[in-house]
Amino acid sequence: MLVSSRLASRMTTVSAALTQIGLLLSDGSILDDDDGFLAAIRPLDRANLVELARTSPGVTSYEVVDSGGGAAVVVAVGSLEQARTWQVRDLAVSASASKNAVAVCRLSQLGVQRRIYAFGEAFGLSPAVMRVLVALYENCDVKDAAAAAGVSFNTARGYLSEARATVWAPNLPRLITWAGVGSVGADSSGESDHPAAELFSLSERQRQLAGLIADGSSRIAAALTLGVSDAVAKKELAAVYAATGVTNATGLARIFADLRGLAIVTRSHNGPSEPHPPPPSRSLILTDSDGRRIAVSDYGPRGGKPILVLHNTMNCRGVDRSLVSALQASGYRPISNDRPGYGDTDPPPQHCHGQAYLDVCVEDIALICEEMRWSQISVIAHGPVHVALALYRAKPDLIEGIVIDAPEPDSAYGSAPGGMLSELKRQFARRPWAVASVVRILGALASFERVSSFMRDWTAKSPSDRAAMSDPALMMDFYRKLLPFRKGRIDGFVREQVFQATMGKPPTIPGTSSITLVIGQTDFMHDADENLAYWNEVLPDARLVKVSDAGRFISYSHPERLVSELGRLS
Repeated sequence: MLVSSRLASRMTTVSAALTQIGLLLSDGSILDDDDGFLAAIRPLDRANLVELARTSPGVTSYEVVDSGGGAAVVVAVGSLEQARTWQVRDLAVSASASKNAVAVCRLSQLGVQRRIYAFGEAFGLSPAVMRVLVALYENCDVKDAAAAAGVSFNTARGYLSEARATVWAPNLPRLITWAGVGSVGADSSGESDHPAAELFSLSERQRQLAGLIADGSSRIAAALTLGVSDAVAKKELAAVYAATGVTNATGLARIFADLRGLAIVTRSHNGPSEPHPPPPSRSLILTDSDGRRIAVSDYGPRGGKPILVLHNTMNCRGVDRSLVSALQASGYRPISNDRPGYGDTDPPPQHCHGQAYLDVCVEDIALICEEMRWSQISVIAHGPVHVALALYRAKPDLIEGIVIDAPEPDSAYGSAPGGMLSELKRQFARRPWAVASVVRILGALASFERVSSFMRDWTAKSPSDRAAMSDPALMMDFYRKLLPFRKGRIDGFVREQVFQATMGKPPTIPGTSSITLVIGQTDFMHDADENLAYWNEVLPDARLVKVSDAGRFISYSHPERLVSELGRLS
């Protein structure tokens, strides 16, 4: 059955233990305080929170209050109607009481500690390291953290260096951000720095600068990103510190982590704006014989020659605009589906792993072709050789030819790791049982600004990749394919990463003359010559092409080359 509709988002609710929420009446008196934190706030401050909600109807506001004993805490404030959309426990009150009730929410201290411990466990940190990390988050100073954790300063510094190396954090602010924001455990697409700007009356440039510093950028690097001088950045950062009341970048990272967490919980913002909408496509939902839904994007035109574009193992469906244009100009009709458990496609049964999972991938593609009445298709695969080969072997009559760009070897292969993503795959190979936990954290951290910053770092030695990712429209095309991970839809990602981490090197497969592999010389994840040698052993009859002026994102920088290779296979 073919249905033209989109799947509803599957939201994950934050555990009540991670947040605390209560209700105030219009006079500031307490209506609901099951978590007990409102009673610790002074009556005058509670009245001010009610007034803040009254003067800002229809929006969630933020404030810093004294929670007792001089401890300042950030809270979110809104009407009860707004609070029912937050990712918090249900609030059951009478209809009469709810008319003027004001909801107040904060991240609980115990919940933050549990989240950071879960973060550390995902990356294999020891309990001693995690204790110091929690102490750093709470105190924002290594000396104070050492005292709180009951260890020497040098021991604390050593533990934090170990934590930074394990999670690829170049400094303490990024470590704080990753631990605080990455462990929220919810649909994190609402992460935003706008609450910080509103709460502390920051200008747009100050907000952007503070966000970069909190994410671990140096002041000089942040100034370069914003296109201002270091002197201007220094002056603006001093203003940020004065407004927020913190004295260092670690303290700034902590307060931004709390506000970002509250923005996620309260869903105050809906992620990045869309200044560059995606290439036009028709969204389709197919249903297999078991009722499982399969999401497809059809870019047209209807009379074009069908070509399936398989997404990478580390993102979801969607074809970037440069490849869409190149394919359509050559008479093709690109389509792209979410594989099982990715994006808007339902996951397969729980027992489907390894080859059983690949079989479901193949049957999904066969169903698409059957519904569209296509007897034969060509394929472009952005990396997932295992899926392309499974399709090639199971449905040889269906496949005219396959072009695979940036082919992925098994996760343990390669002598020269190329940065965070390469090391991430190696970690998966060593600890495949931890894939799901790590991916949830990384998905939560994948804001547009953060991903853009990482891309600038990762593509620094690949001119073509750097140029492609510097194009705002192409960067948005790339980022859009990560958004489902922020909403917690990681089932397919986990299955494929575990498969790649445990499959080992495939045996030699003869008879693959209708397959072409295209490898960029400056791929930042894999050494090009090693990758060529690997696939030459596995697919001796396939055509292997090394593009000297290309990197990893060949479809973005050299789409015409992929189309040309397709033409050779026709």
